[in-house]
Amino acid sequence: MTKIFQPLRALPRHNDPLLAVGINAALVSAPGIEVVAAPEGSSFPDVEVVIGDYESGMAWAHHQRFHSSAARRSPGVVVITWRNSESDVRTALQAGISGYLLGNCGLNELVDAVRMVGRGSHYICEVAAALVAKSLTRTPLTMREREILRLIADGMSNKSIASELDIALGTVKAHARAIQDKLGARSRTQAIVAAAEQGLLGPHSPLRPAAALYGQHTSIAAAGRSHQ
Repeated sequence: MTKIFQPLRALPRHNDPLLAVGINAALVSAPGIEVVAAPEGSSFPDVEVVIGDYESGMAWAHHQRFHSSAARRSPGVVVITWRNSESDVRTALQAGISGYLLGNCGLNELVDAVRMVGRGSHYICEVAAALVAKSLTRTPLTMREREILRLIADGMSNKSIASELDIALGTVKAHARAIQDKLGARSRTQAIVAAAEQGLLGPHSPLRPAAALYGQHTSIAAAGRSHQ
């Protein structure tokens, strides 16, 4: 008996209108992929892959964590985003995101990512993979160093930190030097910037870097413009 070929079903749900058009155009023309449109409010569409922006992708991953069914495999989530900090990548992967692409990825890379995630694998773009690899080789800060780092980021001097934590000024200076060494920084300012990029100051820190804004002439966006 001949087995009927079943295309991989993908649901694009990106909140950027231009990227959404480009994503749809790339997937519609890809052999073996069926683009599915689900009505708003649909919780679990019958698809293998959902493609969204960072926020919607994280929401999907969170929803699946608490509402997945053992009777069927939950769809893999691919995010296409401008967020290129180590903290954002690590947070997404820990939340259950299966595919991580930047907004300037090529159309072929998008299709490859969707296919791999649809098969149950993971796909991380080169930039994101490099960030994750770098984080694995870094010596982590101790709890005391993290505490002092946050106080430094709040603008406190070494003398004020020593008074706040009731420790010797020399101890604060030693911790500050250790923090700079571990973060590869030459100054307190560089250490704060590096810490923000790595998410060491918390997700709601005002020093947390905004998503990098690449040029607007991206491959997916270009595909979106050509189909408008």
